[in-house]
Amino acid sequence: MGFDRASIHRHLKAAAAQDTDEQGKAYEALAVHLFESVPGCLVEPNVLGVFKTEQIDVAVGVTLAEGGFALLPEVVLVECKDWVRGVDSSTLGYFINILQSRAVKLGILIAANGITGKPDEFTNAHALGLSALTRGIKIVVLTTDDISSLTCYQDLVELIHRRYLRAVASGGIGVP
Repeated sequence: MGFDRASIHRHLKAAAAQDTDEQGKAYEALAVHLFESVPGCLVEPNVLGVFKTEQIDVAVGVTLAEGGFALLPEVVLVECKDWVRGVDSSTLGYFINILQSRAVKLGILIAANGITGKPDEFTNAHALGLSALTRGIKIVVLTTDDISSLTCYQDLVELIHRRYLRAVASGGIGVP
């Protein structure tokens, strides 16, 4: 599937117009569309954990393909939160624990309005970036504004690569 800007804006509009459950599904469908548009990505949406107590919104397998995610680890888990407020530390912490229990090195949080706290002060959800990194886990955050500004899949690749580098180099979370 190719990158389709009109489809992205339809998903964003659907996420804003539906009830809460439908908003989440529209945001997850948007994530699937985004990652399927990148060469070398294998996408598995809505994966239930072995005990059916945890749900992964999107699992992404990253193969080395020209124009794809050359800097990222081979498996990435994506969590989608279309909330009117920033994602809090307990929700981000739960996601980090899921990543750790599966030995996944990178989690991408697609959060409509980012996460709580101040990145330069490591407050609220940002504080979890420090502890995640010591466990070998990096977190990258994408917002609705980030996604709205994408014009092609290469923009997405560059954005995620830069956020990933920021998370590694800063010792925190890769945020806007």
